[in-house]
Formats: sequence, structure tokens, C-alpha cells
Amino acid sequence: MNNLPRYLYRALRPAEISAGYVLIPKAQKPFLAHPRLPQILAWNLGEKPEHAVREHQWDKPGNQYETSGVSTTPHFHRARYYAEYCDPTRMIVATKFIATIDATIFGALGICAHRVADYVPSSLISVPEDDEIILVCPAAPHFPKELIVGITSV
Repeated sequence: MNNLPRYLYRALRPAEISAGYVLIPKAQKPFLAHPRLPQILAWNLGEKPEHAVREHQWDKPGNQYETSGVSTTPHFHRARYYAEYCDPTRMIVATKFIATIDATIFGALGICAHRVADYVPSSLISVPEDDEIILVCPAAPHFPKELIVGITSV
């Protein structure tokens, strides 16, 4: 979790908004996955967090792989893009929100951060302009509310 920017951003899904502005993973399973092709050899076999990072970042519209992580970006304009144009639930929401997340308190809250670029070769990053950082809060149905230090309506 070293070298993370102070603030990360996330476009909140309708379920996260209605639950009181909290981050909710799409799945409640361990943040692990088996390797899948395409892959740059050599790789480690078995369920590993690095495989989950790779598959999670493929979790864009059209891909149904669900993990216990949530996607964030250090770029507010990318979070705005997802809030305004890429509602993966396909639900129409009148007001969209972006959460500002304080990375300096991850350790105190038991949150793990995985920078996609640290695990995935640049040629296999799904959306490189996001500089995606996946957050995982092991064994929790949602992330601690203290993690979010601001909400912006867009």
C-alpha cells in the first residue's frame, strides 16, 4: 500500500448510495482467483490475489466476474466519467455521486489496496487511463464508512 495517492475516487453505484454512501463489493468471497488466459508466462498456479486483481480489472460492462474488491481511481475526472456515463447496473439515477476516499487510513481500517499496474502487464490492463486501485476489506459486507471523507454530487 506504499506510494498510494492521498485520495482515491469512486463513482457510487445505486446500491451504495441507498445503503448510506458506503462502498459495497459485488461479492462476499475471498479476494482470490485462478489464473486465466491471456497470461504472460510464467505465472503462479492456484488461487491468488494477483489473479483476482487481473480478473477484477476486467470487470467492466459485459464481463460478469465479481470479486470482493471495489475499483477506485486517483483521477477525479475518471470517477466522473463512470458516474455520468458508465452505470454498470443500467439503472437510471437522477443524481450521481463520487466518493472521496482517504488512503492514509487504510491500515487502521484493515483495508488492502492493489494497484492494477503492479500486478498486470501494461498490455493487459483493461482501462489504463483509470490507474485503477482495487480496495479489499476482508470478511466485511461493506467498507467502513470512515473511509469516505467526502461525497460530490455530479
